[in-house]
Amino acid sequence: MCKFIYRHGHRNVRSFPKLYPNDPYINETHWPGGFEALTNEGKRQQFKLGQYFRRRYHKLLGDKYSPKRVYVRSTDKDRTLMSALANLAGLFPPHAEEKWNEDIAWQPIPVHTMPLKLDYVLRAPGDCPRYSAALKKYKNESPEVLRILKENRENILYWSKMCGSNLSNFDDISRLYVVLNMQRHHNKTLPDWVIKAIEPNGALEAFAHMWFTTLSNTKELARLISGFLIKEMFERFAQKINSTLEPNRSLWFYSAHETGMGALMNSLGVFEPHVPPFASSVHLELYKNGEQEHYIQIFYRKSDEEVLLPLNIPNCGEKCSLNQLYKLYNDIIPDRDHDTECRLPK
Repeated sequence: MCKFIYRHGHRNVRSFPKLYPNDPYINETHWPGGFEALTNEGKRQQFKLGQYFRRRYHKLLGDKYSPKRVYVRSTDKDRTLMSALANLAGLFPPHAEEKWNEDIAWQPIPVHTMPLKLDYVLRAPGDCPRYSAALKKYKNESPEVLRILKENRENILYWSKMCGSNLSNFDDISRLYVVLNMQRHHNKTLPDWVIKAIEPNGALEAFAHMWFTTLSNTKELARLISGFLIKEMFERFAQKINSTLEPNRSLWFYSAHETGMGALMNSLGVFEPHVPPFASSVHLELYKNGEQEHYIQIFYRKSDEEVLLPLNIPNCGEKCSLNQLYKLYNDIIPDRDHDTECRLPK
């Protein structure tokens, strides 16, 4: 049994007019399909990822699609829904009896979703006052966050001048990197200051990398942003082990975002700060060793690797039983519903 979460494919830039008023590409006409839209390259990336899933998990998938084997869920965003569909096109090319149109080598396969405000699994934390307060407190008090802001005071003033806005907080600076780096991905002609600002291993990149860790860098933050996803994954593993899973599916695919992937890996203690690339994927795989023994491994496919190496899970290793994982992550697995977890303490 396997559970996957993958980032959507290559997309257009998001619009942050107040963040970067001097942006030469601020007008949506520069972005065919509109802001945030999945690009043709993103569709190709997801199709190839689906083909990779087919190669790696063909025994679990079977030759033909069956809803009793596979479940696909996406956040309620165009780019993730489209990514899931493109992924499935590579994962389940139709066999002869599945072809419904001789001109189209594709078959419709359901992708499930729910409104963003109610999606506490893939789009966490949602409307969560406790998380917002805890994250604000962490960013205001974290020695690492305060250090990088202090060390880059002159850089921040310069970036603010070039952007035409006051980069007043850690989030704005990190978002600036995402915007500028996305423009580089699209081969836009960039001003000299931008080319220097987004150079690899530079100061602006360091902000973006650290930003991903801030989302889940305490047990409280991890519990509220990743806990419900971890809980769902572990519960399904437990049902599989105990032969109580109905339908008895083998594969769950989650089409999501880099923030959710980064937060999940950081919550599990297997994250090296970076921006998860387009169409990257995290794999949690359940194995059976003997009659009753089961263990779980975690893999991360960052780009086009064919062979994946298991990640080392802190205080456990490369192979961990579900009981070990429950003990390791007990503090970040919610035992109450989302609304109760998210109430501010009195």
